[in-house]
Amino acid sequence: MTHNQSKARTETVAGLARLAGLAAMTGTDAITADPVTVCAPPVDARLVELCADLAATERERHRQMETARNLTAVQLGGLLTRRQMLMSAVCETKAASRDGLKAKARAVRLVLGDTVVPRNMREALMRSLLEDMQGGFL
Repeated sequence: MTHNQSKARTETVAGLARLAGLAAMTGTDAITADPVTVCAPPVDARLVELCADLAATERERHRQMETARNLTAVQLGGLLTRRQMLMSAVCETKAASRDGLKAKARAVRLVLGDTVVPRNMREALMRSLLEDMQGGFL
């Protein structure tokens, strides 16, 4: 990727963030005069999405555990299964940029101290993160 492509991608993301912020503040569709450059999605978009889904699943699990004291295994099983699939997908997806590496580090930190996550899965997440760090993004 050339410097100009990287700069265009950064400007596009910043422009879209401004549009989203304006739309959220006004409650309507936002139209801005800022030029928005169309470019390919970030290389780690899938990894970032997987990590965001994992965080949302964790929040939902914690919310359910706080609101219902007597959750059955069936009620909680769907979230635990989804979380397991997301963790496996995060392990298998290689970070190709700093943003991907940051997202993966947040995902690892999210489940690192959780005793419900099997030890081998925590170790697999850590190993995947360390292998990605070897790529020299830092």
